[in-house]
Amino acid sequence: MSNSLDLAPELSVASTHPASTLAGNPPELALSPRLHNRDLAPTRIEGRRWGRYSIFALWTNDVHNIANYSFAMGLFALGLGGWQILLSLGIGAALVYFFMNLSGYMGQKTGVPFPVISRIAFGIHGAQIPALIRAVIAIAWFGIQTYLASVVLRVLLTAVWPQLAAYDHDSILGLSSLGWVCFVAIWLVQLGILAYGMEMVRRYEAFAGPVILMTVASLAVFMYIKADAHIAWSVAAPLTGVDMWRNIFAGGALWLAIYGTLVLNFCDFARSSPCRKTIRVG
Repeated sequence: MSNSLDLAPELSVASTHPASTLAGNPPELALSPRLHNRDLAPTRIEGRRWGRYSIFALWTNDVHNIANYSFAMGLFALGLGGWQILLSLGIGAALVYFFMNLSGYMGQKTGVPFPVISRIAFGIHGAQIPALIRAVIAIAWFGIQTYLASVVLRVLLTAVWPQLAAYDHDSILGLSSLGWVCFVAIWLVQLGILAYGMEMVRRYEAFAGPVILMTVASLAVFMYIKADAHIAWSVAAPLTGVDMWRNIFAGGALWLAIYGTLVLNFCDFARSSPCRKTIRVG
């Protein structure tokens, strides 16, 4: 495994000082520039700052979003009621937690990101294929989340400043002028955060995590009041028996599928955690 995880397996051993090798001194090594760079290098044990709260904040930022809420509401379409949906999400969460820990342990132990860890299974050149596939999926998901966030911002702006609605009626490649402004603005904010590296991502998520939780809790209370404290916990014709359990486990499997990409990505974050317990608790 150590050979497979080597960041630069095409190392050239300097032959100019054979006596130094015989004397017990390590040979001089030259790292392959194609297989090693600053982003792929292992993180040092000292200075790893992704603690329990950082991992928790990462989850908070990732779970609480419009796409996941839409998925949860979509489980009603499977004929599931309130407690059945919660059980389905619980099953999915348990599966995600198990696989995320496995991915996180690899990242924490080796200190390397997914493109390097995948060399264990795919080799140094074959690993480029899953890395590229993950990149394409990440680009698509990034665009979806940015679009959904821009919709929320657009609605907020038109609610606070109704005069901006005049710029929300045209259409340029599927978005209004105001929609494009909101989309590009949110895209630039995210780009600015990423430009400062993972430490800035950690700091931003540490700030955004509590804000998101308070916002979600406020929205829940608001909707509960607007619904006159009456919430439908089941559909008109709830499922029973085998069909119910089949759809409960199907919902859990879908939840795992949604987080399949984060299972792969998690080692990129956990590589900056000091120990396994930090990952489990966080």
